[in-house]
Amino acid sequence: MVRITNAKASSASSSDSSQPSTTKLPPIDELLLFLMHLSVGLHLRDLAERFGIHRTTVSRIISTWTHFLYQLLGSKRLWIPREVVKAHLPPEFSAFPDTQVVLDCTEVFCQTPSSLLLQSEVFSTYKSHATFKAMIGMAPHGAITFVSGLYAGSMSDREIFKLSGIVSLLTPDMAIMVDKGFLVDNLVECKVYRPAFLHKKTQMSREDVRQTQSIARLRVHVERCIRRVKENKLFDKAIPLSVCGSIEELFNVACFLVNYQNGPLVKAWASLGSN
Repeated sequence: MVRITNAKASSASSSDSSQPSTTKLPPIDELLLFLMHLSVGLHLRDLAERFGIHRTTVSRIISTWTHFLYQLLGSKRLWIPREVVKAHLPPEFSAFPDTQVVLDCTEVFCQTPSSLLLQSEVFSTYKSHATFKAMIGMAPHGAITFVSGLYAGSMSDREIFKLSGIVSLLTPDMAIMVDKGFLVDNLVECKVYRPAFLHKKTQMSREDVRQTQSIARLRVHVERCIRRVKENKLFDKAIPLSVCGSIEELFNVACFLVNYQNGPLVKAWASLGSN
């Protein structure tokens, strides 16, 4: 592990051959400190008092472990091949057997910038607050298989879908399941399962109603998956602008760790596993 402070020092001076600095905490305690910050949402001053170290040291430990876990867990392939997804398809998805991923967007609050231009960029009309927005994809059996970067809260689901890079992973023999805001039919070659729109009709057909209800029952599981990510108390409050440089990595780490939690999203899927 190369600590954040040393990495910055090395980039500033290539002639610096000093060894990575260490703290008086063993690595297992540093990891505990990081997880207490992420999962419990403890402030830096609180953690400094608990572990008997300086507040600046706490900040460096969190930055170091965020980057380390992002590199370590992010090196594991999240995207699951089509045949593996099909082999673990829950019976609830029997009406949509070619579903590769269930997609939804989520938002986390951030501190409101002083710049009016930036305020307009990150302001979310849905949340009525400044937010960062990300797209998360879940395989039908419950594992997170795709995480986008964080984007400004004003961006639409369609725009995030287009910029996320998921289009290159989808093939014509796959299908995606999305919400009404994902008007992406012309962006992908695969099938798109989405709740039906009324358009100019005064009433939906019986078939459209049944399909919409079926999709809604299945899409609730990606919302449960996202809820696991946001159970980390760090995301309960607005993210300070001072940590915006690392919040994307931190959010990704929170998503990666969901795949290591015990227990499936739905008890009936216990035999399939949640990872």
